[in-house]
Amino acid sequence: MLWAFFGIAVAEMLAVHLFVVLKWPWLAWPLTWLTALSLVWLVGWIRSWARLPHELADGQLHLHMGSLRSIAVPIAQVARVVRQVDAARLAQPGTRKLVPLAYPNRIVELAEPLPGRRRTRALAIRLDDPAAFDAALAGQGIAID
Repeated sequence: MLWAFFGIAVAEMLAVHLFVVLKWPWLAWPLTWLTALSLVWLVGWIRSWARLPHELADGQLHLHMGSLRSIAVPIAQVARVVRQVDAARLAQPGTRKLVPLAYPNRIVELAEPLPGRRRTRALAIRLDDPAAFDAALAGQGIAID
């Protein structure tokens, strides 16, 4: 999904660049550099998803949104994992989505909100292998609904 977004971004940036070259040629080179840097950053971000998977280690559940966001939740603070994700649940206050483009397939509900300005009570995530995630958390005594 993210690589499709990259392809669309390349096409859109190329179209904008060609338009700018025709209208304002003096702006073309700075825009070319900005476009190249943006594409390099986007590739790095997409590749960071494989480098930074969600993991359960040392009594903490580490959830990542690539290199943009990382949240560590103590296992004792996880109340349950919800398998059925619906739009109403995602729209509730206190639910934080760690999925930029795809639809989440699990919600990790917390016993108490995470500290910070958002008062996060639930984390919506997308997993490649949800069964393994469920089994790992069930092994820690977490309810899987």
